[in-house]
Amino acid sequence: MFPAAEAARSGMTSLRCWLALLLCLATCPAQALVLDGQTGSVAVWPQVRVLVDASGTLGPEQVLARRGEFVVPDGPYANLGLHADPVWLLLTVGTAADAPSQWILSVDYASIDRIDVYQPSLSDAAVGTTGRLVPLSQRLMESAVHAAPVTLRPGGTQDLLLKVQTRNAMVLPLSLSTPEGFHSREARRQLLQGLMAGALLCLLVYSLTQWVAARDNLFLAYALVIGSTGLFFFANSGLGPQHLWGDHEWLNSNLPVLLILIAIVGACWFIELVLEISRLQPWLARALRVVLVVAGLSALAFAVGLMSYPTVLRLATALGPLPMLLAIPAAWRRARSGERIGTYMLVGWGAYAMATLTMVALLRGWVGANAWTVNAFQVGAMFEAAMWMRVIALRIEGLQSSAQRAHVERDMLRTLALTDALTGLPNRRSLFEFLERALERSSPQHLTAVYLLDLDGFKPINDRLGHEAGDEVLVGVAQRLQSLLRGVDVVARLGGDEFVVVASGLGGDVDAEALGRKLLGSCDEPFIAGGQSCRVQLTIGYALAPLDGQTAACLLRCADAAMYAGKQAGRHCLRRGEPNPAPALAGL
Repeated sequence: MFPAAEAARSGMTSLRCWLALLLCLATCPAQALVLDGQTGSVAVWPQVRVLVDASGTLGPEQVLARRGEFVVPDGPYANLGLHADPVWLLLTVGTAADAPSQWILSVDYASIDRIDVYQPSLSDAAVGTTGRLVPLSQRLMESAVHAAPVTLRPGGTQDLLLKVQTRNAMVLPLSLSTPEGFHSREARRQLLQGLMAGALLCLLVYSLTQWVAARDNLFLAYALVIGSTGLFFFANSGLGPQHLWGDHEWLNSNLPVLLILIAIVGACWFIELVLEISRLQPWLARALRVVLVVAGLSALAFAVGLMSYPTVLRLATALGPLPMLLAIPAAWRRARSGERIGTYMLVGWGAYAMATLTMVALLRGWVGANAWTVNAFQVGAMFEAAMWMRVIALRIEGLQSSAQRAHVERDMLRTLALTDALTGLPNRRSLFEFLERALERSSPQHLTAVYLLDLDGFKPINDRLGHEAGDEVLVGVAQRLQSLLRGVDVVARLGGDEFVVVASGLGGDVDAEALGRKLLGSCDEPFIAGGQSCRVQLTIGYALAPLDGQTAACLLRCADAAMYAGKQAGRHCLRRGEPNPAPALAGL
């Protein structure tokens, strides 16, 4: 029993020690920030204390005189939310003896309007001013984020003082870095932003190319969304002034909110086209068009100075979710019916809605500032853009399928127009087209022969066995004639029991007559039609181009005259026509 009691007492002692340690951690102030030679970059927000300047008139000396009024921020990490009044930040920094003297203090959030930096330990306490509304060339450092070089004496404790003013949320992820550490962090940050900007640029070029090629306004609407969204992120991250428009005051101050309105215009247009809302729910389409017009007119009025920044910002915030909220029922209806377009739109909007809620929570001061919350909106918008690109891919598939169906239908119509419905052979129209092409290649050394074939004894078969049996005989004759010809030759049906054979590249009349004899013998074997054996024969007249004529009509008339003469001479014979005979084949 003794060992058990000893163990119990030992456990109670350990529990009391842990509780005492936790109480000490909860009540003891955090240790002061100390920089040393091993420090490359460190977040300093936990050491920051704040003072709200309600009058907006305090200077650095007056603020330091009220040092005891500074308090530890009680909100989320590095996020003070919305403040109409200036806010002072006090940071006390200790440096070890081996610490470097040159450091960079940075606010890694580009949407802060103005930051005044002071170092009270120096004779001239004012280090300088930076911020979004400060021209790039006048900032302390020409970087995407707001940065200020500071000099800290090794082996001492010094204060850094910042005055922050902004119309947006005071999101203040503060860092102290060596120059090498700062540039390394900036390089990684800009690489990530560049990759995302490059992806959006590729989508923009692709959509514009598709719009030029297909003339489908869906691609133009998508390009409007992608272009304005990508430029918004480029401006909002600080890369716009750093790499594109530099000191342009109006663009630095107003471009992001203008781009939001343009993106709303593109989103309304894209959603209406891709979901075909005007066909499904006309009232919803009208509502989307109202949002589009209001956003477009507001963007125009703001661009020419007829609307103030706060008014436009409130309007953009109100209009932003409307295209998605209005179109969700139509997308849901399409998804319920099994259409992938509706599913992709809903998935994209789900990610976008989560990202938007995260951004709203950040701007309202409800969540802390970190890599995920600061970039959530950009990531969500990128995911939505990817889903919309998938929707466009489905649209392209649909266009390709429609084009393919139209092509097949055109081919079918052309085939029906150029083909004999019974035998599947070329008809009169198709024959003339083929014959015209063959005559272009004809010469005295390469003759083209035109044979006109008429069945002997076909009418009695029709009378005795019926038209269905007669059709079987005609199909059998067509098949036998085709079996005797080369791939470059053609056999066509003129109508009734008349056929035409065109053979090109013959060396002379001997070759033409030999082929004619083969054709004449094609019907020597009887046919089976209507369950009975049927026998028919052929009478053939032919003409040679260019010897007997140089046009299709002339050659057919010549061959027809020869065939008619063969009929008069007793049938079942082969005859060559004479050049330029009198017309005998009506309608040719």
